[in-house]
Amino acid sequence: MAKKTQPILLGLFILLLICSASVLYNHQYKVDHGTKLTVESIVGSSLFMIWSNYNSILENETDMLTIEHINDIHVKLSVIEAYSDTVGRSVNTQLLTPIGKDMKVITESMQKSYKENKKFTEQDQTKYATLINEITTLIPLIYKVYYVPESQEGAKVTLKVNNKEALIEFRDKLKNYVSNLNNV
Repeated sequence: MAKKTQPILLGLFILLLICSASVLYNHQYKVDHGTKLTVESIVGSSLFMIWSNYNSILENETDMLTIEHINDIHVKLSVIEAYSDTVGRSVNTQLLTPIGKDMKVITESMQKSYKENKKFTEQDQTKYATLINEITTLIPLIYKVYYVPESQEGAKVTLKVNNKEALIEFRDKLKNYVSNLNNV
């Protein structure tokens, strides 16, 4: 009788192992899927905050520069830098953080010039115009790089960065501009 129950017990044991493996796999899949959704949510929120702050800078564009306006832009760029770091860490590619830092360098250069001259110079006006133009160029690149193609803007972020070459080219061009600021 023991010989007849041994194959049955072995079969039940194998069936139990298969069921356990299936349950563990299903649980791990749900955990991984939940983690991915959480990270996508964090990236999406961070990208929205980046967009909101850049858009706010563009909406408050002015022909008459004031130190308060430049200080406000500097604060917004600091916020952008923090959210950019979150996005960069989440997608394992730091593209937005150096851009935000370089834009802060432009505003810091303008703040320094204002402190030295007690007014904004013509060069500061040019720096401001360049900053506004760069932000205007950057916003569509963010959508191109960080969102699923063919999704409505802001609809679906991707954790796999797309078309990053355009953003790298933008970053390098801005870095070159900033390094030339320091040489003047």
